[in-house]
Amino acid sequence: MSIVIVGGGAIGLQMAGRLTLGGVPCMLLGRGAGTRALATSPLTLTLSDGPHTAHVRAAASLEELPVSYRRPALAILCVKSYDTRGALATLRALEPEYVLSLQNGLGNEEQLVAEFGAQRVLAGVITTSVEMRSDTWIVITKTGGIALAPLEHSTTLNPWVAALREAGFPVRCYADYRALKWSKALINMFGNAQAAILDLPVHQIYADPRLVDLDLRAARETLGVMRDLGVRPLDLYAYPAATLATLERFAPEAVLRAILRRMVGQGRGGKEPSLLRDLRAAMPASEGEHLYGAVASTAAARGIITPVNAALWRILGGIVRGELAWDDYRGQPERLLAEVWGQ
Repeated sequence: MSIVIVGGGAIGLQMAGRLTLGGVPCMLLGRGAGTRALATSPLTLTLSDGPHTAHVRAAASLEELPVSYRRPALAILCVKSYDTRGALATLRALEPEYVLSLQNGLGNEEQLVAEFGAQRVLAGVITTSVEMRSDTWIVITKTGGIALAPLEHSTTLNPWVAALREAGFPVRCYADYRALKWSKALINMFGNAQAAILDLPVHQIYADPRLVDLDLRAARETLGVMRDLGVRPLDLYAYPAATLATLERFAPEAVLRAILRRMVGQGRGGKEPSLLRDLRAAMPASEGEHLYGAVASTAAARGIITPVNAALWRILGGIVRGELAWDDYRGQPERLLAEVWGQ
């Protein structure tokens, strides 16, 4: 049983490293400097019990893959959501028996189904936080686990659950893949767009009650769309979406704000939010489109209004595309609040 991990970022490196340490036959297929560095250096993974060295096999192109890794049993897709479309050609040529998306955001599985059919696509989320300290060194900053769901109920998950557990991951399985992806998206959205737009750390955002309320409004909009879709939030490893949904409905506002400050401020394992990292790196696209933008577009298609999600993505997307000046928003919460509430 061969596994190819597609995408050489932090999550792809973690998957390749931990599967290798667990003795699961795998290779990393990626284009970055990390992939090239693995040709001459092992990967160091700093886990909760200390550093481990993994001799990860990596390839920078399909042509470099050994024959035994072409048409693999499983391809694990770990690229950013905005790179999914570009990865489809690679996956087509790779011809895996199954494709597992371990990506953040909404809409990736649907793109894969259009290409490969629902019976070959698996959905997954990973809640372990990881940082790249160098091209060949990653650090697990917050432990979590993996949750899986088939897109067709007849598809078995047993071989992949066994492989992931061999790699040391706690694994849970669920029936509704939408519940996985929407629950992870809901938690990923807290503090994310605001940190990027304002270029501020999350703890500073969550010291301002007005910005906490903005996140709460976006979360309530998201939960409303989930209810309309018939998607029930889940408590994933370290991502308590179901608990938050209950608190949102029944807890006093002051209690809810205090819980969010503790959860969001401490819940990123010391990492700055992904949307801010990408904006600082001048990436030409943003996963915000697959979070806030996806919530807003899904809502609009169902006749639901989600003004906060729509505004956050309009502003963030405008900055990413160069249509809005980032300096007009950096460190200026009043500007952001005025635009969101005054639209």
